[in-house]
Amino acid sequence: MAVLPDAQRFTPDDLRLGTVSGVFGVSGGVRLFLYNPATPLLDKPREVQLVGPDGARRTVTLRSRPGAGRRVLGEIAGVGSPEAAAALIGAEIVLPRSALPALPPGEWYHTDLLGAEVHTDAGRKLGALVEIHEGPGLDTWIVRGAGAEWGVAARADDVLEVVPGVRLLVRDHAPLPV
Repeated sequence: MAVLPDAQRFTPDDLRLGTVSGVFGVSGGVRLFLYNPATPLLDKPREVQLVGPDGARRTVTLRSRPGAGRRVLGEIAGVGSPEAAAALIGAEIVLPRSALPALPPGEWYHTDLLGAEVHTDAGRKLGALVEIHEGPGLDTWIVRGAGAEWGVAARADDVLEVVPGVRLLVRDHAPLPV
C-alpha cells in the first residue's frame, strides 16, 4: 500500500479529528487518538470518513466513549471483530468543516488558528502557530520561526487580535522561549 502525503489525502474542507489507534475487546471496538479528546462531536453516533494512508476513504458511523484513564474508545457500525477493527488502525477520522457547530463571537476552532503568523504589539514577528496545548482553563500556543520556539499563554488579556488562519497579535511580554 502506497502512503500518500497529507496534501494528497486531505482537502481544505476536511476537519481531522484524530486516528484509529488500536483494537479494544473482542467485538470490534477500537481505541481512538483524538486531537481534542474532550470534543462532544462523537458522543452520539455520527457519520465520518476514515481516510487510509493510501488516501482511500470509507464513510462509517462512529461513536466515541471514555475508557479507563485517558483512553478514548470507539464503536464503528458494521465492525464486529478484532480483525475488522485492526484493518482500520492508522485511518484518520475526518468530518467536513460544514458539520461543525457555529461558535459565538470571540471563539475559534483550533484548526482555524494553526498556521497563522504571530506578531507582538511591539512589532516582532515570532513565527507561525504550529501547536496548541490544551490546559485546564488556559491553552498554550506553540509558535515556531526564525530558529526559535515560543510558548504563548492564550490569556484574553494578552491576545489582542485574532484573524483566523492569517494573523495573531499578542502583547510583547506574552511569548516565552520554549
